[in-house]
Amino acid sequence: MARIVYCHPAKTKYGLHLYTDLDFWDARKILRDVALVKRNFGDSPPGDEFPSQVVREDASPRVHALIKRRLLKAIPAPPRHVVVRSLLIDGFYEFDPWRYFPRRWSSSLIEHFLSYRLPVDHGVLNSPYNTYRLEWHGNTVRVVPEKRPQKHDPVIQTRRQARRHLLVPTCF
Repeated sequence: MARIVYCHPAKTKYGLHLYTDLDFWDARKILRDVALVKRNFGDSPPGDEFPSQVVREDASPRVHALIKRRLLKAIPAPPRHVVVRSLLIDGFYEFDPWRYFPRRWSSSLIEHFLSYRLPVDHGVLNSPYNTYRLEWHGNTVRVVPEKRPQKHDPVIQTRRQARRHLLVPTCF
């Protein structure tokens, strides 16, 4: 369940302006046909905790309820730009999974979910020479990059794979 913080009406020019803890790419995918999703580079609320802002010119109650319903159903993950920054600076990224995921989830389900939500197409985590692994340290999950034993060249067999390989969100 994603968290929502509403912008003060005096600080916005939009009819609906809110911040969410969903990653920018996830929020954009969820709300693509309803509202405009922007990045939050500000400090109120902090962009590392609430990386996305959702804006819409008109704020009809029906559209507002639709946006809120979609956001409350979504499950957030650590923001991709925070993961990449931590990997570049510290060499690993460690976080508490219970801050993002429901308590009823098993560790294997969390690992499966993270395999789709981590920025695995980014060169820091996945390149011909690098890959990553997830480690559990007590109640925290650590993402650790590691060198591949030999160069890995992916085999692209379909147009869809080729398009996905080209359109990688490498900037955050």
